[in-house]
Amino acid sequence: NIFAGTYGGGVFLSTNNGTNWNQTALNNREVLSLTVNGSNIFAGTGGQGVYLSTNNGQSWSLTSLYNQYVYSLATNGTNILAGTGNGVYLTTNNGQSWQLLLSVWVSSIAVNGTNIFVATPGYNIYKSTNSGVSWVQVYLNNQNYIYTIAVDGVNVFAGTPTGLYHSTNNGLNWSQTTLSNQAVLCLYIN
Repeated sequence: NIFAGTYGGGVFLSTNNGTNWNQTALNNREVLSLTVNGSNIFAGTGGQGVYLSTNNGQSWSLTSLYNQYVYSLATNGTNILAGTGNGVYLTTNNGQSWQLLLSVWVSSIAVNGTNIFVATPGYNIYKSTNSGVSWVQVYLNNQNYIYTIAVDGVNVFAGTPTGLYHSTNNGLNWSQTTLSNQAVLCLYIN
C-alpha cells in the first residue's frame, strides 16, 4: 500500500504500486504528513490536527490533537511524535491523549531509538537523547532555518536554504556537503 497526502484532497491510496489511486474517506483536507504504526495510519493535517485510520483509510477519526498544523509525524516503536506549529507532541496510546514535549515551531522530526531531532524554522535544531524528557539546542553553522532533518545511527543530515549539512557525531559538529547552493526541502534515508 502507498498512501499520499494531498493539498485539499485528503489521503489517497494505491494498492498496485501507484498505477491506480483511490481517495480514502479522509478527503477535503490538506494532509501535510503521514506515518504508520503497525496497522494504524496517522495523517497530520493543515489546521485540523491528527487523524487515525485503523482500516487502510476506509474510515478516519480525529485524535485528541486537533486544531493544529501538523508538519511532521514520526514513529518510534509504539510511540507517535507530531511536529506542529506549537511544538512536539507525543502519544503512547494511538492519539487518545497527547503530551507536549517541546514548545517550538517544528518543520521536521527524525527519530533513532531514544534520540529525537527536531528541525525548526528560526530556532535551529533541538535534540533529545532521552525520548523527549529533556532537550538541548544544536547550532548548525549559522543556519537558522532548517527545513528537514534525517538520522541514521550517529549520522544526522539537515536540509537548509543553502544546502545539505551532515554530522557524524549525533549533531555535535556539522559540515556542509557538496550539495550546496540548493534549498534542501526534504530528506529520506533508505
